[in-house]
Amino acid sequence: MAKAKKLTVFERGRIVELHKQGLSQRAIAAEVGRMKTVILHFLKDPQGYGTKKLSGRPQKISPALSRRIRMAVRQDRGRSSSQIKAITGADCSPITIRRICEGRASKTRNVFKGHVSFNAPKLPI
Repeated sequence: MAKAKKLTVFERGRIVELHKQGLSQRAIAAEVGRMKTVILHFLKDPQGYGTKKLSGRPQKISPALSRRIRMAVRQDRGRSSSQIKAITGADCSPITIRRICEGRASKTRNVFKGHVSFNAPKLPI
């Protein structure tokens, strides 16, 4: 099920005015054309509506370490993920290092030419 769009500035102002006039949340919802729970959540905290940051697991690797890993891969494509981990001093598993390189579409996939493996043979110079 898709999320509904956030309240527009016009709708927010209209809800505040109707609330000041003493209308119930159900009446405001009918007037604005939105669900009453949307009106309820907006009226609880009008200033903070739509600003809540979504929670999630924190990143294991910093952006700087991620750049160092990608640089090590670019310098020598024949290195294994364990070798890259040792070179960069990353405190994560080799799978996490592979995942970092696979997630960067344009830069690292060109390095590996579409291969997912880190154990690709070295190309002759």
